[in-house]
Amino acid sequence: MKHRDSLTTIAISSVAVAMNGIAQGDLVGSYTVGTGASTSYLQFEFANSNAYLYEVRYDGSLRGDDLFAIVAAAQPGFFSYQVVSFSFGDALFGVTIGADANEGFGTPPDYLDYWHYWTRESATANWTNSMIGFADRTISDGSWDGWVFNSNAQPASVPVPACGAIMASAILAVRRRRR
Repeated sequence: MKHRDSLTTIAISSVAVAMNGIAQGDLVGSYTVGTGASTSYLQFEFANSNAYLYEVRYDGSLRGDDLFAIVAAAQPGFFSYQVVSFSFGDALFGVTIGADANEGFGTPPDYLDYWHYWTRESATANWTNSMIGFADRTISDGSWDGWVFNSNAQPASVPVPACGAIMASAILAVRRRRR
């Protein structure tokens, strides 16, 4: 029994260390919206470093801008966004989540004050700067779209919602074995 408890303690410690290493951004809110069998993530990081993570559930084939529509429908008055359409496509101009809001297209002297678009195909993949607009990106189950305002840096690492569930399961397993 002691050997099994030691292994469980090591597993819990490993998950805790991993979760601690993941949480680099100032995650203000994490929300689950929508319904369906597929899940994609939408992450925002404002100029003040406040970050928000949305787990968006859906069925069927969607584009990156469809994720915004699902979130806005689920959180009217809390989440809003502005898109400006050009001949070459749509551009995200502004996002408001709760009390956090940023908008812009890049003004002198550094031209950074706009929403930088990043994508990755899973939580463990590297972020890449998107070369297509969010209205043209076909999302897939498990994909991530990240938006960072006023910085060329990739989105900060934030905890994946499932990490908390893994940690809770490990703690419950230890408690059951000790009884």
